[in-house]
Amino acid sequence: IFFLFLHETTQLCIELIEKYVKNQDNVFDICCGSGILSIASLLLGAKYADAIDIDINAVDVAYKNAEKNGIDKSNYHVIAGNIVNHDELHKLYCGKNYDIIEANIVADVIIALSEQVPYYIKKQGTFICSGIIKQREQDVKVALEKNRFTIIDIKYKKDWVAIVSRYDG
Repeated sequence: IFFLFLHETTQLCIELIEKYVKNQDNVFDICCGSGILSIASLLLGAKYADAIDIDINAVDVAYKNAEKNGIDKSNYHVIAGNIVNHDELHKLYCGKNYDIIEANIVADVIIALSEQVPYYIKKQGTFICSGIIKQREQDVKVALEKNRFTIIDIKYKKDWVAIVSRYDG
């Protein structure tokens, strides 16, 4: 990964993935874009990763990036859709009990996801989120805590924030 060329929020997420992803973890990358977070997780030892993005083009881009990094499709699955307001997609991921959920997107989407992530994450699972400008940090913290997440780590880079929380169900 060419770390210097990544956006600050992506850098924050990669640093946190390096710290929190363990061997054999199952990962869910929500709003995956190019797939960089889920691919990094797999390269760092995760067993399996699902990824989703609202942009249909993200599917091909993520799969191409996975192939370039030697990631096999047998342990990486990417689809397009909006999990926030699509019942069928929500049902598809409910109860999968992921060890790690990653989202690098804007604060408003993370706030909405904080209500849904409990359906996808195992108890004591880790939610890594970024894309949060400093002015919205408190709003995201309040939403996470309201939905039974405990903040366990926060990192800053320039005007950006990344938050790691544990789901206490």
